[in-house]
Amino acid sequence: MEAERLTEQQIEAKARDFIRDVLPIPAYGQYARWTQPVCPKVAGIADVYAAMVETRVRAAATAAGVPLAPPGCRTNLSITFSEDARVTAGIIARRKPRLVAKLDGLQQDRLFNAALPVRWWHVSEPTDDNGLPATSATVLMTTQTFGGQSLAESLPINPDTIMTGSYNSSLIDTNLKIGVTGAVVLVDIPLATGKPLDAVADYVALVALAPAKLPPELPGVPSILGLFGSNGGAAALTGWDKAYLAALYRIQLNRNANRQRGQLVGAIKASFAPD
Repeated sequence: MEAERLTEQQIEAKARDFIRDVLPIPAYGQYARWTQPVCPKVAGIADVYAAMVETRVRAAATAAGVPLAPPGCRTNLSITFSEDARVTAGIIARRKPRLVAKLDGLQQDRLFNAALPVRWWHVSEPTDDNGLPATSATVLMTTQTFGGQSLAESLPINPDTIMTGSYNSSLIDTNLKIGVTGAVVLVDIPLATGKPLDAVADYVALVALAPAKLPPELPGVPSILGLFGSNGGAAALTGWDKAYLAALYRIQLNRNANRQRGQLVGAIKASFAPD
């Protein structure tokens, strides 16, 4: 693997830099991942090439332990090759505005306006530890009372706070899990032209299965995320990419972002440990 000549301390430092460069702003104070089986569908290119892309996405998911739905499933990961991905993103947003409703202004600006070979976004949903949908504090606190007052009047909680119906006494468990329920990835054919389809498919696999900044900063280690950079980057998922993706699906969901980052670093470092 690419880290075999690095010391343990160097691997840890590079792992921290990698996740800092790649991870998006945490949703609800946590990092999200797919919690239900992923069902990819590729459109916009000939069937034979679409099948190649889907095969590589499924292979990356299997290797990392990402749950996969069987063939014939209902699509929740849409991968589209487009002659103008900016226009396609705008059309999708107008037809299904709820899919982009939670993106902030900067995220929407990059999604709709930036000249990117690949762009993406994820839809996530907070649940409690039992997998039940979490409710907003606004709803919860207007339907429950405490000593004759509504919870909104009794507790100093932001109206946008997400709350769950579960409770435990742990100072570590957040009682909240953030799961990805859907994603859209758009490949801009003119901007991606010149890159091998297998390489583009691996890039798509990583950003689809592991929510990332749009666009991600180029990591200081070998990574498929450098594919469209000035130096060309790797042409396939690297050891660092695979270690990061697998680590994301091993960390505990009901932990705050700081603890999750620590778990990610530990899992990546462990993947490079000698057998």
